[in-house]
Amino acid sequence: MSSPKAKVLLVGMGGVGSVAAYSLEYGGKAEVTAVLRSDYQTLIDDGFEFESVDHGKVNCFRPTNITKSVEEAMEKYGPFDYAIFSLKNIPDISPIEPLIAKCYTPEVGILLLQNGIGIEKPIFKLFPEAYVMSGVTMVSSTLYGRKVVHVATEHVRVGAYDNGKIPYEKQVAKCKKFIEIYSTDKNDIIYDENVNFSRWRKLVYNACVNSSAALTDCDIGRLEVFGAMDPIVRPAMREILAIAKSDGVDLPEDVIEFMIRSDDGEWYPPSMLVDMRKGNYCEYQVILGNALDIAKENGVPAPVLSCMYHLLHVVQMKTQEKKGKFVLPEVRPLPADNFQIKYLN
Repeated sequence: MSSPKAKVLLVGMGGVGSVAAYSLEYGGKAEVTAVLRSDYQTLIDDGFEFESVDHGKVNCFRPTNITKSVEEAMEKYGPFDYAIFSLKNIPDISPIEPLIAKCYTPEVGILLLQNGIGIEKPIFKLFPEAYVMSGVTMVSSTLYGRKVVHVATEHVRVGAYDNGKIPYEKQVAKCKKFIEIYSTDKNDIIYDENVNFSRWRKLVYNACVNSSAALTDCDIGRLEVFGAMDPIVRPAMREILAIAKSDGVDLPEDVIEFMIRSDDGEWYPPSMLVDMRKGNYCEYQVILGNALDIAKENGVPAPVLSCMYHLLHVVQMKTQEKKGKFVLPEVRPLPADNFQIKYLN
């Protein structure tokens, strides 16, 4: 008799979340309940189409359950064995802690399939004994309408964030059980013994290539062809290596060229660039802001990253204005006016 399928909540079915949902259902060991907002009706009516390097052409995919909110998911299908958060991590706009609170149980494994460094800290502040797992993915997938374009094999490193409250071996066991559920003959899901190393390593790409692409509206290929690598991207990457070292993580120098060459053969638009082109918010705070906080604390200079961060902050504010979060006065205020933006909602 086969074992019952694991009940997995998945919040956020963009490019990364869609591939994760498909892999979990494809493996046959999980029943996925997806939470969507803007794409809910599309997924209900038409399903998602895949053009995938791992799975080929898929005309119509729907996870087992589709809901509009975490509350609905919990009421109809909870509690869950695992909860995956693969939505954009934008704490300055919509922090994920309230969503986690709505599905939290003492036994649920929370997988943060998201970008950034230090993203576990707000969760442990709320739930000190939570099973929180890091998911570092290199998947190169993007959602366009209802079509998922997936151009690089799904590689995910899953590891436990040690909460210091529950025996670490129990946290690792929870993590390895999820890897067993997630793994298929099409993907590469491995246990991550050093979560901090993996997150800093990915930040070499995200903080530098992703941010540069977003600020210039250029994919990684155009960044290289148009001459951004030597004056901007590589110096920013060296700053990440220095900050990581101050945080106890010694990244090899060759990670710089590995990340620059990681999308060779593709005019690949990184996630932050896709967000910009869609008029969405970007993850600059968890990708750049948290790293710069560590740099400041440890006395590491990071002028290139700091410039990127402040420029992206301006872009984020511009996006908020476009979305009607606030209205600026007709007459431009001057510094002496002590003007402060007042949010409408």
